[in-house]
Amino acid sequence: MLPLSMLVCGWLSVWFGKELCWDLAHYHYYTPFAFLHSRQGIDFWPNSYIHQFINPTIDLLSYFLINSFTPRTAEFILGALHGINLWLAFLIARRYLPARTSNWPGVFNMNTLLAIFLAALGLYGPTALPGIGSFQNDNLVSIFVLGFVLLQIRALDDSTVMHKLPVKPLLISGFILGLGFGLKLTAGIYVAGAIIATLILPVPVNTRLKWLLLWGFSTAIGMSLTAGHWMYLMWQQHHNPFFPFFNSIFHSPDFVSINWRDQRFLPQGILQTLFFPFYFALDGRTADAPFRDFRFPVVFVLFVLAGIQWAWMKPRQKENSHPQNRVTHTVQVQQYWLFAFFIFSYLVWQFYFSIARYLVVLEILSPLVIFLLIRQVINNIHVRIVLLVTIFYSLIILLSPIPMVRAPWYDTSFFNVRLPQSVYSTPKATVLITYTAYVMDQNPRPQSYLIPFFPSQWHFIGVPFWHERYLSDHAVSQQITSHLHHAEGKIYLLSSDMNMPAFYQAAQKFGLIPAGKCEKILSDRQAVTHQNVLLCEVRQL
Repeated sequence: MLPLSMLVCGWLSVWFGKELCWDLAHYHYYTPFAFLHSRQGIDFWPNSYIHQFINPTIDLLSYFLINSFTPRTAEFILGALHGINLWLAFLIARRYLPARTSNWPGVFNMNTLLAIFLAALGLYGPTALPGIGSFQNDNLVSIFVLGFVLLQIRALDDSTVMHKLPVKPLLISGFILGLGFGLKLTAGIYVAGAIIATLILPVPVNTRLKWLLLWGFSTAIGMSLTAGHWMYLMWQQHHNPFFPFFNSIFHSPDFVSINWRDQRFLPQGILQTLFFPFYFALDGRTADAPFRDFRFPVVFVLFVLAGIQWAWMKPRQKENSHPQNRVTHTVQVQQYWLFAFFIFSYLVWQFYFSIARYLVVLEILSPLVIFLLIRQVINNIHVRIVLLVTIFYSLIILLSPIPMVRAPWYDTSFFNVRLPQSVYSTPKATVLITYTAYVMDQNPRPQSYLIPFFPSQWHFIGVPFWHERYLSDHAVSQQITSHLHHAEGKIYLLSSDMNMPAFYQAAQKFGLIPAGKCEKILSDRQAVTHQNVLLCEVRQL
């Protein structure tokens, strides 16, 4: 199953095209380059360039694939790695399906086929599907989280069979989750969900605490391995190991004392807060581009029905209680943990982010959760089958995934950057660089991915940009002016042709005036976003 999953997803990645999205253009390619080439002392980024301070460890893979293989091969390898999600989702589903089933001819039985279907439908989601072969890393971090879920379920099974604490799977599962958490802090929503799910397990309190202590300890170790070096560097430079995040706790002088987070997609008002899945399912308001998917409203309704059923049946279960066999009890505890993990991870996501692709793990698990909830709520087997077929068919035909910036062509170079010839005859220079945007849609178009293609003696200074206005407070202006004062060689502005006039005006604040012609920079990223990027020479007054 694993080789097949990787092969299918690798092929899908190539078929979708070469991914050239915002995140790759802004920091997924530049930050590992800066880390490997010690650019921290060469380039200057104001704290408004928040993404340039994110741990680059996970992006070392992106940098390696792009620089070491042809674009088609790089996309295939990345997509194949993302295929591990399909395999893990299959293994998780297999744990929850009934063991007694009639065999079909050949290797597979009904149990296996259903697990394959639930896993495939999980990956057939608005963010998981277009994320295959994407360098945004959400489909990569999900591997660690799904691995954690699988091992936690196995640990619950082992604890019932062996009548003792399953130390090994708990330690391994926490370690895997910690690796993913360190690689991308947004996985913290699943850490929080897992903590709550563990604390409310229907087992003795001492068992819960020991359980949490074991996997929590190994989670910390895993996180330190993938993020410890960067946290130490951020502490040295900014006195905040998570800089610029959580700064109301660490109070770094290099950032405002707030716990910054992207709040663009958070629900507004009581109705949206209570029924948020119904809102974003219709218009995809939790992403930069629209999508449509109804799996979370279905899960919402089924959880409500399951809660009503539980409240109705609980008193009667106490009156007519009878001993449960070991297998039934194990399945119930496993299902209880999965449901709690799903619910509380979602609630943390909705409160703190509400960004669709951070929810990809729950997106992948949702078909299994739907199956389990219907199996629990509906007793009539015929009604259950009809309902499952109707829901899953509707999810398939109504899905509209998030559109991704993909190039339908493959060249020998991934970005296919073509700089002006004058760049190579200029050994040293300083470049003011900013987001570039269309005037009409105010959509930022970052250009940081171009930096690795310039001569190593060129250094770059980020100028804050927001909604077509170049902004810089007094402290940032002073630092930029200081960098320009010590600059060697020529000075340039790098922006889009539409924003260059505004950039010229901003440059006057730093004592810069036009000094020469503007030349075009070409790349495949520019080709798919239909923008012109200019490199314009300026000089100091």
